Amino acid sequence: MIKYLNYKDRPAISIEGRELKATFLPDDGAKMVSLIRIRDQKELLAVKQGERYRTLAYDGEYVLSECSGFDDMFPTVDPFTPVDGGHRGVTYPDHGEICRLPFSTKEEENSIVFQTQSRLFPIRYQKRVSVEGSSIVVHYRIDNFGEVPFAFLWAGHMMLQGEEGLELITPFSKDDPTEIMFSPPNVDVLTLPKDRLMNFVPQIGPAYKFYYTEQMKKGRFGVRYRDGSALLFDVDPEKLPYLGIWLNNGGFQNSYTVTPEPCTIPYDSPERAAKHGISSVLQPQGNFEFQIKITAKEKYDI
Repeated sequence: MIKYLNYKDRPAISIEGRELKATFLPDDGAKMVSLIRIRDQKELLAVKQGERYRTLAYDGEYVLSECSGFDDMFPTVDPFTPVDGGHRGVTYPDHGEICRLPFSTKEEENSIVFQTQSRLFPIRYQKRVSVEGSSIVVHYRIDNFGEVPFAFLWAGHMMLQGEEGLELITPFSKDDPTEIMFSPPNVDVLTLPKDRLMNFVPQIGPAYKFYYTEQMKKGRFGVRYRDGSALLFDVDPEKLPYLGIWLNNGGFQNSYTVTPEPCTIPYDSPERAAKHGISSVLQPQGNFEFQIKITAKEKYDI
């Protein structure tokens, strides 16, 4: 079921299946701002309080916007300016350009189709959202209609609401290697858990991010709640092979959140990934397609 509505003071569109209802903002990067579990109306995404949505201007600072929900990060997370190649000298914006753009919206075969075009690059970006069984599926297609290769990073910035007893589900073990991207000063990173949140401590609870340095062999990750229920994300690990995790126990914006970030390449920018010998590139006239299946489970054993 597809409905047109408002989310706070922004035009929105929702799609509802048997288990989940997802709401998107077409004018704000086609961002998923709400994910409701139908059986108990539980909001699963991290959301901000207030009646007005803090929009992200095209030239604005990402962390000063709403900074919640599920944004698409493309073509980077951290800003950088290529020094060579066909797009040298063009700065990739902070947290990507796509989350700053308005999208066209249409209904097609019981799906919502969002589409936009980059202002900086010859890139067309589309995502189709549909209900499949008890899951919501988001199918992406990114086209490079330019004449030169386009180095990029795609990451899902999935900010989930934290709560006590929440455990992370990943295809990795506790001993698999990771690399810290940021962490609080004067904190021994070896003491920070990778598989769960700590206690929420307003303003000072550790906020930190790391990447698993090995590729995912199985593309399933998510969170399991204290009551045994779970929210699961399934991806093709050949398309999105890497996984970052950002855990915030209160130190960032006084929030309690866990953010899994499936991505084409790690380390938050194509430039930094290339220094590790890792790249993802859209060839001229080429495209990249992938999907994310989102499922709520009443009971799930890790």
